[in-house]
Amino acid sequence: MYPDNNILTYLKWRGDVDFSTSPFNDIDALVLSIFSYLELPGIVKSNGTTISLEKAAKLYFADDHPRYDNLQYQELFKLMAHADRFKNAKLSYFISTLTEHTQFSAIKIELTDGTNFIAFRGTDDSLIGWKEDFEISFKITVAQQQAVKLLETILKADDQDYYLGGHSKGGNLAEYAAINIEPKLRKRIKRIYTFDSPGIAEEIGAQLPNKYLQNTLRRFVPDFSVIGRLFESKNIPATIVGSTRKGLSQHDAFSWQIIGSNFDTRRHRNAQSQVYNQLINQWIGNATLEERESLTNDLFSALSSSGATKINELDKNGFGGFGAILFSLADSSRRTRFVFGSLFSSIWQTIKSQQLTKALFSTDTIVGWVLVVLGIISLTLPQYAVRAFGALVAFTGIGFSVHQILTTAKSSLKDRQKNFFIISYLVVFALSTALISNNRLLIFLAHYFLGLFLIIYSYIRIRQLVFRKLPGIFQITIVAIEALIAFALGIIVVVNPSAFNRRAIIIIGILLIAYGFFKLVGELFGQRSKMPKNHR
Repeated sequence: MYPDNNILTYLKWRGDVDFSTSPFNDIDALVLSIFSYLELPGIVKSNGTTISLEKAAKLYFADDHPRYDNLQYQELFKLMAHADRFKNAKLSYFISTLTEHTQFSAIKIELTDGTNFIAFRGTDDSLIGWKEDFEISFKITVAQQQAVKLLETILKADDQDYYLGGHSKGGNLAEYAAINIEPKLRKRIKRIYTFDSPGIAEEIGAQLPNKYLQNTLRRFVPDFSVIGRLFESKNIPATIVGSTRKGLSQHDAFSWQIIGSNFDTRRHRNAQSQVYNQLINQWIGNATLEERESLTNDLFSALSSSGATKINELDKNGFGGFGAILFSLADSSRRTRFVFGSLFSSIWQTIKSQQLTKALFSTDTIVGWVLVVLGIISLTLPQYAVRAFGALVAFTGIGFSVHQILTTAKSSLKDRQKNFFIISYLVVFALSTALISNNRLLIFLAHYFLGLFLIIYSYIRIRQLVFRKLPGIFQITIVAIEALIAFALGIIVVVNPSAFNRRAIIIIGILLIAYGFFKLVGELFGQRSKMPKNHR
């Protein structure tokens, strides 16, 4: 999955270089931060009693020891245990807590050069852990309080200096703990490493010692970072690291690129992620602490209603569990519905502020993009074309139902009418979701959904003609042809789906690409600024 330039490769090729030859560096800090994701109960003590990393690995990989950690964490552990740089490190103060209120874990690592590093674990796959990520926006979390307590315990046991670090939520815990311990203890925290970690929300009353953080805090984010830009310190610029992944998946630190003993850095962050950050910060900034709390509680109460305790278990009860989530969300508080409405409003405002986006993603250009994509699928993968059309219809149903649910929730309708419409749209949402999630159902119903979609699309275009919403005879002619072709194809698909054989689908693919392209070009030219009359 990853090329030969990540932290695993660093351990393979630089692991035999001791600290006397190459001093502790930023990559070492990331290695130790990711190491904290390993579960080591019964191996590493929760007090000051130490065990070498090499011996801990032997116990961990013994045949009679259960191992549930992700394979990439296990590979990291193996490489560290064989590396001269880390195998003699001393481990202690391992804490791992998962209750109905908190997910927290940390470990102390003493390196052979005398470096003391406390690594705080980031979010695991538990719903509680994810909920705490949301809670940092409106309150001091239990995990943050535990981080302060653990740090004070360790620092009071000796007089040594320390480094702190963590990935994702772990970095937030490291930063929060450092600034909330006694000032005399804080002086012994010489450096704080955060790797794509959210900052501290000042709205919850946190008094940030900016000068101290400027001297000690080292921030690292991938070039596409969203999580690491939440509540970020404006006066402490982040080092931008290149990643082999795309979009939000760059949060995975195993994808971060390394050259020798240094990160492969970038000068500028991804422009698209800046738009996402602008959107999220605007949304969070416009929500009160009470609204943020209401949203978090309602959202995770809905997710828990499925019977899941982990993110990857949300689909374990199938359609029934998903339905429970939907109905729970529909019954959420007015504050939550308002915040969701505010999110969609922020999205819309962000889109409107982007002129290029306006040109590329108007109603007609979206149709053009969709047609081009469907045409490419029809040409390259004709056997999946009908399923792609069916999936399009299903996604359209999801988008339509979500929009209608939010609109109805904020409407002035009576409660009985409002509940009726919301339940109706939930049914549409559920059916559309079921169509996507069930491959056999998708294959069986795809023809009928496609036919229905084409007929409805034809009806919409005919309405535009009847009510004279289209300017110019040329556009009227084009829309009329669209409507007739869509209606004819819709009837054929429903009545005689076998007519859509491989050859017919390929021909349709060519026509879709051509028509979609011309639709895009026409709309983009239509969006251009008009020349003043006196310059024509």
